[in-house]
Amino acid sequence: MNARRILLAILALTVLMYLPGVFRNDFVTLDDMLLITNNDKVHRLNPEYIWRIFTSYDPELYVPLTLLTYQIEYAVAGLHPFLYHLDNLLLHLGSIVLVFAVLKKLTKNEVLALFVAGIFALHPLNVEAVSWAAARKDILSGFLILLSLWTFMRYRETKSKQWYQWSLGIFTLALLAKVSIILIPFSLILLDVLCGNFHKRKCLMEFGPFTGIAILFGCIAVFGKNLQLRELGIMEQILLSAKALVFYLWKFLLPTGLTVYQPQFSPVMITSPEFLASIVCVITVTILAVMLRKRFPLLTFGLAFAVLAIAPSFLNFWKKDMLYFASDRYAYIGGIGVALALTTLLWPFLERLAPRIRSIVVSVIALLLAGTTFVQAQTWRDSTALYTRALKIHPGFAVALNNLGAATYTAGDTAGAISLYEEAIARDPTLTSGYVNIALYRKKAGDIEGAMTIIQTGLAKIPADRPAFEEEVSAWNILGVLLDDRGRREEALAAYRKAVERAPESPDAHYNLAVTLQKYRILPEARKSFTAYLKILPRDIDARYRLAAVEAEMGLLPEAAKNLRGVLANDPDYEKAAEHLERIEGLMEE
Repeated sequence: MNARRILLAILALTVLMYLPGVFRNDFVTLDDMLLITNNDKVHRLNPEYIWRIFTSYDPELYVPLTLLTYQIEYAVAGLHPFLYHLDNLLLHLGSIVLVFAVLKKLTKNEVLALFVAGIFALHPLNVEAVSWAAARKDILSGFLILLSLWTFMRYRETKSKQWYQWSLGIFTLALLAKVSIILIPFSLILLDVLCGNFHKRKCLMEFGPFTGIAILFGCIAVFGKNLQLRELGIMEQILLSAKALVFYLWKFLLPTGLTVYQPQFSPVMITSPEFLASIVCVITVTILAVMLRKRFPLLTFGLAFAVLAIAPSFLNFWKKDMLYFASDRYAYIGGIGVALALTTLLWPFLERLAPRIRSIVVSVIALLLAGTTFVQAQTWRDSTALYTRALKIHPGFAVALNNLGAATYTAGDTAGAISLYEEAIARDPTLTSGYVNIALYRKKAGDIEGAMTIIQTGLAKIPADRPAFEEEVSAWNILGVLLDDRGRREEALAAYRKAVERAPESPDAHYNLAVTLQKYRILPEARKSFTAYLKILPRDIDARYRLAAVEAEMGLLPEAAKNLRGVLANDPDYEKAAEHLERIEGLMEE
């Protein structure tokens, strides 16, 4: 058997499945807008903006290396989606090669390594990670952690400290791409235990530095996930985690009904059959893995690898105002462990087959996976195809209806869009973004009173115990604009203040209030609001310039001069900052 030729054939088949989408697929409104097209941080490639991505979340994940790749792509191709999709495919191809290389070293079985690499390459569960530009963080971190594992194994083979340093450095890069791969290196400890190669001192020396780096990035990650930690209890976390694990295992075996949304509609309760069955399934599989650990160590290792790869995603159940128990891309690397476990279990049966029959079986599996993957990849053509697919799997899902409405509106079908928005809020009266979309349409059509009415209706529907999300802040700010345009100053200010009260961590809430207060010369409060905004976004020179103007009007000349110097340090030609600073310094000398 020529392993190289088979690997090349796997890569070629993968390219055939995904390459049409590289040329054809557009950006989708789900996260592509947030991370790429509307993200000012990635639209410049210079030291200041590199610093910004390394000192901020996106908004809740720390993924600076991923954002850096977007900066480079934007510098090369602007907002043409081709390069973004091409790079995702190239990373996937690289990961396929690394899966083969890593498993060949781990299992000492080239054929088994090829088989698992082929499943990884062709499995429909990976379509989301490969075809979605915003899933770059998952596919980049996956590629890097596989490379880190391979260099670690080279270190063990050669005893060269240089290979160890490479592995540790690449692990750090993988964490900078996305912290979800944080536990994967430690799966090798279990493999050592299962194979009788575990030595405590050796383990401490090899994995001590990995542990230190992992703890650092783990703290950074948890800090960005405070919403879920506040809103979900421990039992709810456990139940959703069990359901997610069972879902990924089942979809790996039968990859049908895949879609970008997997919402949790029913209450999360231990007495619910879906959660009770999930707990029983997880316990049963765990017991079997432990019982078979000596006979099939790679099976036990593969399942543990999958759990360690998927477990960090258990901090991602809350997304805006909805619970989602799973996302296909979270199983991108974990699926390798599942494939290894199942292949290990079935390998003795495959080996007993005649070579010709075995080839036919393998070919049928490959063609079934490739065909399903090709069909699934078509759903990522654009936003309309994506949300239409979601509604086919989850009919009447309000978030998908609302997002399809936005895509329909962009396509020029206003009546169709409004119909979808209205159906969305009828299905979920607390869906604030649906009311916002209708209000924006009415405002554009000149129906200001109608716009204010629908926004106020949506805000009144928000549950009192629900945390504030971006859509709610947007709703209060839009209401403030509409009221201000109608000359209702106090009501407008009340709306802006409510946005700040509900979401004190929102820079938009503080900024809109500050600008309106400045407009009406309510200077002390305007100064307080600009200061609060700049604590969140200290490098915004427009806000600092405005703050300096407020302070100058209040007679706080030293403070105004200090802020103007800050503006000029970032942009020496910014508006009339230099002229104003010179004038203020002259007044201070008198």
